[in-house]
Amino acid sequence: IAEYYRQYLNWKNTSADLLQDRKGRWWLHIVMEVETPETGATDEVVGVDLGIASPAVDSRGSQYGSDHWKGIEDSTVELRRRLQSKGTKSAKRHLKKVSGRQRRFRKDCDHVLSKRLAQSVKPGATLVFEDLTNIRGRAKMRKAQRRRLHGWSFAQLQAFVAYKAEARGVNVDFVDPRYTSQKCSQCGHIERGNRPSQAEFRCKKCGYECHADYNAAVNIREDFLKLRAAVNQPIVVCPEMGT
Repeated sequence: IAEYYRQYLNWKNTSADLLQDRKGRWWLHIVMEVETPETGATDEVVGVDLGIASPAVDSRGSQYGSDHWKGIEDSTVELRRRLQSKGTKSAKRHLKKVSGRQRRFRKDCDHVLSKRLAQSVKPGATLVFEDLTNIRGRAKMRKAQRRRLHGWSFAQLQAFVAYKAEARGVNVDFVDPRYTSQKCSQCGHIERGNRPSQAEFRCKKCGYECHADYNAAVNIREDFLKLRAAVNQPIVVCPEMGT
């Protein structure tokens, strides 16, 4: 048995399904369970910004992803565009194959990214993301950026991070995404003009400059810490005033 699969030998098998795909191939899908470690939350909190300039950047300044991935994605998008413009039967067949490869490539990238993120912190730490339900309408982007963003599943990446983090005893939480990309992480000034480009942040008030995704990741972390502090505030009951 391959070394990679040995980690699953002690997992509990709960169910299995034997399925046949359209090409006549048979697949055995096995659902397994394993107890996750019970680890109390520590003070380690890392904000993570998922974006376009870089697939992921955290509040420590670490970047995840590679230019190689971006190059493959861009060339695939261009190939799809050319095939769609032809409109012939052979082009449509080729387009279907290319689309399938692209989905698998993106899924593989998400698995690699999510594993790196989950392993980047110690058990008990908290990884904080934006709630990206409406990310596609969040930023004003060029056509190429919109195309790449609309095709990528941020929900899938976050789901992969969630289950891999849980297996390591790492917590995952989310914050409101409003103004994380426009707010200066140094002085707190909020202005759309603070972000002159997708990758650049330059505060109009204090002049602070940094990578835009890093600035957003720091804001994500700080927003979570403020929210957690507010939730943990003790309830104080004032004594009744005498008459």
